[in-house]
Amino acid sequence: MPRMKWSAVALVALLLGQVSAQTLVQKLFVMRSDTTTVDPYSGMTRVCVVVFPDGRYRMERSYQGLSGGAPQTNVYVDTLKPDELNNLHVVLDNQDLEQIKTPQARGGIIENMDTLSLIIPREHNLQNIEFATAAERKPYEKALKPFLNSLKAIEKRKVRAAKNEQPNNCQAPRVLYRTMLPPGSSPTEDQSQP
Repeated sequence: MPRMKWSAVALVALLLGQVSAQTLVQKLFVMRSDTTTVDPYSGMTRVCVVVFPDGRYRMERSYQGLSGGAPQTNVYVDTLKPDELNNLHVVLDNQDLEQIKTPQARGGIIENMDTLSLIIPREHNLQNIEFATAAERKPYEKALKPFLNSLKAIEKRKVRAAKNEQPNNCQAPRVLYRTMLPPGSSPTEDQSQP
């Protein structure tokens, strides 16, 4: 084999030897979603939801009228029934949903704003799905429909606003991933993602 080919093989082997894999340490939340819709005649509604592994969830619903000012936010805290939580897991583990990859959100003015943001801790990464408009979601409609139905079911649950809870943007715990290094490599800090 010519010298050039052996060098290329050695380089690939060297690079593969340095590649590390990340593995989820512990699932601290099941999913976090955020939706914002704007009605040009009334105002903006924002709903965020975070669900934890034991079925507890937190939902915040904010409304801001066209005149501006501080948004009115209600916080709802409750627990999903075991079958509701199992159904949510089935929906989130669907391969079609898991394969959705969207570009990172961009700034600027968005016409026909109807955002959807979804974060799901996966075994080897944190899946971030971001859509700014309903039109952007259209190609993924079939894969998203079961999730959107589950989200709607959570939003429609009859739960009283928690008077003692302060809004926190449905803050999800940081997710820790352990980096698995090849033998002989030096350890680095574990990766964490919000």
